[in-house]
Amino acid sequence: MSGEDRRQPVAKFSAPRPPAPVRDRERPSGDLGDDATALADAVFRGEPAKARPQSEPQQPPAPQEPRQQSPVESLRHASPPASTTPPSTARPQGRTQGYPQNQGSYPQGYPQRYAQAPTSGNPQGYPQRNGSYPQQGPSYPQGTDQGRQASAAGRRQSAQTSTQRVPGQDLVPVRQSRKEAVAVPSGDAKPTRVKPIGAQKERQPLRELSLTEIAGHATFTPASVTAWYKLPGVRWSFRPDLEREALIVAIAEQYAGLAGMRVHLRRTTRPFPADQWARTVDKHTARPLRTVPGGTSWADHLVAAQRHLQQLSHAEGETFLGITFSRRGAFDQLGEKVGRMFGRGTKLSEREKIEKRSLQFDEVLGSFGVRARRATTAELEWLVYRSVALGMEPPRLLSGSDGDWEPGDVLALTESIERYRSPYGSTVKLVNRLTGEEKHTAVLTVGRMEELEIPQRHEPWLHFHERCPWPVELSSRIDILGAGEAFRDLDHRLRLIRSQQRDYDEHAMDAPPELQRLAERALGVGDEMTTGLPIDAARAHGWHRLAVTAETKEECLERARTLMQMDQRDMRISLQHPKNQDWLAREFIPGEPVAQTGYVRRMPVKLMSAAMPQAASVVGDRRGDLIGRTAGTSRSPVFLDLHFATEVREKSGLSVFVAEPGGGKSTLMGAIGYLAARRGVQVTLLDPSGPLAKLCEMPELKPFSRVLNLTGSEYGTLAPYALIPSPRREHYADSPDGQREYDIAVSNARSERRMLVQDICSMLLPPQVQREASTARLLRHAARHVPAEEDSALEDLVESLQDAEDHVTGDGAELAALLLDTAEMPLAKLFFGTPDKGVLEDDTALTVITMSGLRLPDLGIEREYWSAEEALALPMLHTAHRLAVRRAYGGDMHRRKLVGLDEAHFMEGWKSGRSFLVRLARDSRKWNLAALVASQNPKDILGLDVQNLVSTVFVGRIAEDATIAEEALKLLRVPTGVGYESVLASLSEVDASETRKLPYREFVMRDVDGRVQRIRADFGWVRGLLDYLNTTPGEDQ
Repeated sequence: MSGEDRRQPVAKFSAPRPPAPVRDRERPSGDLGDDATALADAVFRGEPAKARPQSEPQQPPAPQEPRQQSPVESLRHASPPASTTPPSTARPQGRTQGYPQNQGSYPQGYPQRYAQAPTSGNPQGYPQRNGSYPQQGPSYPQGTDQGRQASAAGRRQSAQTSTQRVPGQDLVPVRQSRKEAVAVPSGDAKPTRVKPIGAQKERQPLRELSLTEIAGHATFTPASVTAWYKLPGVRWSFRPDLEREALIVAIAEQYAGLAGMRVHLRRTTRPFPADQWARTVDKHTARPLRTVPGGTSWADHLVAAQRHLQQLSHAEGETFLGITFSRRGAFDQLGEKVGRMFGRGTKLSEREKIEKRSLQFDEVLGSFGVRARRATTAELEWLVYRSVALGMEPPRLLSGSDGDWEPGDVLALTESIERYRSPYGSTVKLVNRLTGEEKHTAVLTVGRMEELEIPQRHEPWLHFHERCPWPVELSSRIDILGAGEAFRDLDHRLRLIRSQQRDYDEHAMDAPPELQRLAERALGVGDEMTTGLPIDAARAHGWHRLAVTAETKEECLERARTLMQMDQRDMRISLQHPKNQDWLAREFIPGEPVAQTGYVRRMPVKLMSAAMPQAASVVGDRRGDLIGRTAGTSRSPVFLDLHFATEVREKSGLSVFVAEPGGGKSTLMGAIGYLAARRGVQVTLLDPSGPLAKLCEMPELKPFSRVLNLTGSEYGTLAPYALIPSPRREHYADSPDGQREYDIAVSNARSERRMLVQDICSMLLPPQVQREASTARLLRHAARHVPAEEDSALEDLVESLQDAEDHVTGDGAELAALLLDTAEMPLAKLFFGTPDKGVLEDDTALTVITMSGLRLPDLGIEREYWSAEEALALPMLHTAHRLAVRRAYGGDMHRRKLVGLDEAHFMEGWKSGRSFLVRLARDSRKWNLAALVASQNPKDILGLDVQNLVSTVFVGRIAEDATIAEEALKLLRVPTGVGYESVLASLSEVDASETRKLPYREFVMRDVDGRVQRIRADFGWVRGLLDYLNTTPGEDQ
């Protein structure tokens, strides 16, 4: 650049004025020169401005002596001040600005690519007074541009006609490509029409997901559509292997029917809705006990249960299956873009195609196997949010509508979550910017696997992680290959093996034996694919990821290491912790691509179907009281409402408790009785040993309960005739059929009284006399002569025996004498006489019948060796069972009632005992009665032949005898001889090195729906309950 160019002055920038459009502003007289006015008019008319003869320029200020600048300083220039002009007044693009220029401060050879920010107080180039900008000092040195000679020549020529410079033209040009460069002719710069700037286009939303839309059960991305289905839970535990194998084959056939598709198998968790459960319990509790001073109120009782559920972090697993079945073509994508311009979503024609394909998938997936159904929009909304915010606390309500999600609405699923990651980080940090919650997530991928024998030896390999006490998210991307594609892939790999073998042969080297083994295996698989069934030929190639979440990075990594060790030790599966954790975490989001192609697992569809992520361990109902949690492959809360069987399933209300001594039968029965009494159920518990009587001392139950100790009861309390109530006419329909049913019920009650009286008299007689044939005959004839009504007494039967002496033999008198001798004993007086009405009919919420201090006999010893007290205990237990049920049959037919009977094995061997339990099981539904029967030996229940009428079964620890364990499995309706006997022996197992007692008890439970699971009874959330139920001797209560 020449020295003359370096001496060009630079205008000083004055304070910017708020500009106004030239057309809207009046011209003050004498304010503007004629040349500026003509220039402004030319700008808006698109005409060149007329040149004005040169006039004497105003005297500029005294020039300052230019300073010698270094080469480095010559390349510097002052940054222009930031403009305060609104965007609407920005200068239009282009080289010519509508003003003749003398010489630009910077090279202006190319037209500007973008509108630049103004640098002067008048960014629009409005006409200014001569000399409005003082000029002083030399300009910055400007470098020459050899490639823009034509532009420079034009500027030099225009500089000869005018010495005035217009501020605002010192803008740095934007470098443009050659295609965008425009040749600028030499000569005078011709002004062009200034086009008004159009309205700014609306900024498109910044989407963080590939997902663009959710419509029905389908999700859309710019290139694919995925149909989503929800898989219900499948029972797996305590199921015969034949049923398991049939289930695996059925699921494999369904997977094979999806050949050519990519499947996204997603397993997530939903925190258990404790508040919803509490509302359900309160809804089905019509008359809870009122609050008493010192006791826990009903509201506090429910709140304690909810807090316990939240502390244990119970979660419910949900499994979704997404099928990417359609790739949209260019025409469909163009149609969608055009539709979005008008605020519309996917075209209707494409929706119809999706519906047709979905109908095919409904037919494939709806049959036995996965039994999938279409996912709802609300469920997909939940799935996407849980995938974006892995392991974070979900909001109470994501959206206020159940409708589809438009393209702009999808932003709501990611707006509140911020992700912090690094390429080599071991976790991904997730932060909820609304609540401040922070989580760290580590993603593991399934690596090498050994051969698995499912179901014979191993658990489902994608369900095993449910054993962890924390929730684990699962995502599997699977390509289902049909027979042809799978065979081509196998043939390609076989050729690779052969090629490597030939390479070794060419170099006269021994090939590794692994190559030959792989070749033989490939040939075997190929033969199986060509000669077997379609499911044998189908293959599944997939990537399987597991996400572990914790509040801190250290805790998250510790959980990941624990999960890796569990799978390696028990399942022989190697879990890897790859890099690029953020990419792997995005795989969980529907619609996102696979992060990397490494760690792909290739397997038959049978092995893929044996993964069984939807295997569930749910047992019980959702409207009952909290009694514990499952203790099998997964952990979920267990609720029990014993009236669910009678009121909803319309089945028998008989439940059975079986366990060896110390197995927890009495504690479980007492806890269930307490919870039922709190809900207003009429509860009667028979506990011969007496510890359950302490329940009546609890503050919240004390005003509504009583203890009936039979050893100190009044005369006639256990009178056999009064223990069986007479049917009431109002309980039957007012019709001929109702009358007939009533007559039958009355006849059955009389027959049952006679049978009970005969058995009680036989128990009171010495065993030698009872075995004689004439004894049963005499008792039968005497019972027939006594009216079988409630007001009859045992003395009437004794009188009948005495009167029978003249008609038959003297044996009747002898039997009567023996019975009268027995009646002189204190405890035997309970059977003679008639009871008071208040003893048998009361309206207390809880009644506990005990026989404290009474020694029960050993049924394994002959009766001849029993003591007199033990001999009386047997008829007392029989009549006590009748007394417990007497309260249930004597009240309202539709009121909820619960009866708990311990030591039920004493009922075996007597006709009245079997008929009693059969009637209890059959009439329980009609009388809305829940009956709990406890015994130490399952053979006692099986011997009564009522196992088909049992709705719920609890089996505790049975480790002493394998035969007893087999009978318990029969009661559970679980196959025997396949190893489940060892499961019963491992219940409530105590470490030999531990000196403290076990704080819990475990059971195997079968509910009314036939689901069998291992559970752990937990009543620690009820304040003080375990202290009152402590039956361990020698401990301070």
